[in-house]
Amino acid sequence: MNILNIHMRILVAAFILIGCLSIGFGQQGNLSNIPEASTSAHQMKKSASVFINSLTRPQQDAIIYEFTPENRTNWSNTPPFVHKRPGLRLASLTNSQRQLAHELLRASLSSQGYQKITGVMRLDNIHGARSLAELDRNGPAEDDRIYVREEAESFGAGNYVIAIFGNPSLDHDWGWVIQGHHMGASFTVSDGHTGFTPLFLGATPLVLEEGVLAGWSAMSHEVTRGFELVQSLNSAQRAIAIKSESPPDGLSAGVGNKDNIATNQGLHAANMSVQQQRLLQILVEEYVRNSDFDAAEAQLAAIEEAGWEELWFEWQGQAENPKEPLFYRVQGERILIELVQRPNHIHTIVRDPANDYGEYWLNQIVNEEYSSSDRFEAAIEVYEMSRSAL
Repeated sequence: MNILNIHMRILVAAFILIGCLSIGFGQQGNLSNIPEASTSAHQMKKSASVFINSLTRPQQDAIIYEFTPENRTNWSNTPPFVHKRPGLRLASLTNSQRQLAHELLRASLSSQGYQKITGVMRLDNIHGARSLAELDRNGPAEDDRIYVREEAESFGAGNYVIAIFGNPSLDHDWGWVIQGHHMGASFTVSDGHTGFTPLFLGATPLVLEEGVLAGWSAMSHEVTRGFELVQSLNSAQRAIAIKSESPPDGLSAGVGNKDNIATNQGLHAANMSVQQQRLLQILVEEYVRNSDFDAAEAQLAAIEEAGWEELWFEWQGQAENPKEPLFYRVQGERILIELVQRPNHIHTIVRDPANDYGEYWLNQIVNEEYSSSDRFEAAIEVYEMSRSAL
C-alpha cells in the first residue's frame, strides 16, 4: 500500500469520525425531524386518554380538575395524612387501571426517570412496613400513639395520588401530577411542548442496608455527581463555593417556595476549568434526563442558550465524605437544582425559574398554592387532633 493510499484512508476516517461526532453532539433541542407520534406530547396525550377512558364516571370526577394554577400547584412531599391531595390514590384503582397509569408515567419520563419514581414508591413501601413493625414491637410514646400510627399507615405506593388538569389533547393546554411522600412530579403540555418542572424526589432509606436487596438505591447518582464536582475544586475555588460547614435542614426552593430563589451564590461556572464545567453539566443532566427525551433536550437547549458558563454552584456541609450531611445548589436562568442529605435520607428538587408549570408557554405567572408554612400548620393541626382523641 503506497503512502498516498494511506493518507487517503486516514482522511476518510477523519471525515467519518467528524461526522459521527457531529451527530452525537449536535445542537441540543433540535427535534424538528422527530415524527409527531413519537413526541412525548403525543405519547402523554394518548396514554392519558386511554387511562381516563378506563375510569368510571365517579373516578373521572375525582381525578379531573380544571387547568388552573390553584389546582396544579396543590402538591406536597409530606406523608398523605398531613396534606389531603386532589385526585385518586393508586390503591383505589383496579390492577388494569394501575397498569394504564404506569403507561402514562412511562410516557412522561425517560426509563431513568421512571425507575427513580417507581423506586421512590418501593422505598416508601419498605419505610412504611418498617415503621409499622417498629410500632408493633416497641410501641410509640404514650401521647403520640395515634399520630405516629396514622403516619406510618400513610406510607406506601398505594397512597400516591394522580390528578389530571384540563383535557388531554394536542390542541389544549393540560397537565397532570403524581404526588405523595417524597414525590411531587408535575407535567405540562402546551402547544406541543412538554415540561417536567417542578420535580421533587426524595428517598429514605437512600440505600437499603439489609435483606436480599441490601445496597440497592433508587437515587444514588444525585449525591455522587455533586460530590465529584466539589472534590474537583481547588482550595481557592472551594473557598468560594462552600458557604457553610453545616448544611441547612431542608431545601430552600422546595414545596411552596417557588419564588424563594436566592441570588446567585457560590462558584461561577465561568471560573471553572473545562473538566469541571463538564462535571457540572453531567450533574445537571442527571436531573434533566429524568424527563422524556424531547423534554430533556429542550430543557438542555434552554440552559445552553442562557449559557452553561452562567451557572453557579454552591455547597454547604463537609466535602470529604459523600455519606455525611450535605447540601448543594446549581442555579441559572433556566435551571435550579437543590439537594439536601441527612443520614441515609435525601430531598431533591428541580425547577425552571423561567418556566415552572409551563408558565412561560402559557404567558402567565403561576404562584404556588400550598406553601411551606401551610404544610407546617397542617402537621401541627393533625398532631393536636390526634392528641385530643387520646
